[in-house]
Amino acid sequence: MNPKRLIILGTGGNCLDIYDAALAINQAAGRAVYECVGLLDDNRELHGKSISGVPVLGGLADAAKYPDAVFVNGIGSPTSFWRKADILSGTGLSLERFETIVHPQASVSRLAKLGRGVAVLPGASIAACAEIGHHVIILQGAIISHHCRIGDYGCIASGACLSGNVEVAPYCYIGANASIRNGLKLGTRALVGIGSVVVKDVLENTVVAGNPAKYLRHTS
Repeated sequence: MNPKRLIILGTGGNCLDIYDAALAINQAAGRAVYECVGLLDDNRELHGKSISGVPVLGGLADAAKYPDAVFVNGIGSPTSFWRKADILSGTGLSLERFETIVHPQASVSRLAKLGRGVAVLPGASIAACAEIGHHVIILQGAIISHHCRIGDYGCIASGACLSGNVEVAPYCYIGANASIRNGLKLGTRALVGIGSVVVKDVLENTVVAGNPAKYLRHTS
């Protein structure tokens, strides 16, 4: 089988981790499942350069130049996570063009459901009956327990732990090593700070942090 031509959106650390996951998939399969064609980023200063051996091909709008490629998004930080849909709209790509990348060292239950454009990095664990929306990134060591639901465009950062039946609305960011009590709901565009312990529902468009987590400000 010919390898899938893969293009990663963005040039940051998460993007390189996704690239590493694709290489790990190739190694585990004993063949080239993916050929990483390059990166796309709207920072013109990076165009034509190489990052960790991967060429920056151009901006997001240049995705149209690669009709035979599949894509995955690595863009989204605590300062821009709620803008993911707008950022991806700059590619003009349909949802079907996005690939889901799962590192071989991640654990994903056969009873879980993953959307398109999802990236699951090493050490992450997704338990039975969890549902992961489209364009979600789950970073190293994060735990998504049984029956959790993660909405589209979310980010679950390294070491975060979601207990069972947690419902996370779209466009949320859960910081590294945060813990979410079972059965809670996080509203759209909520942000949970690093190391926070969430013991009650989080309203939409709010930032919470601390142990126990408390309201700090609106998201933007």
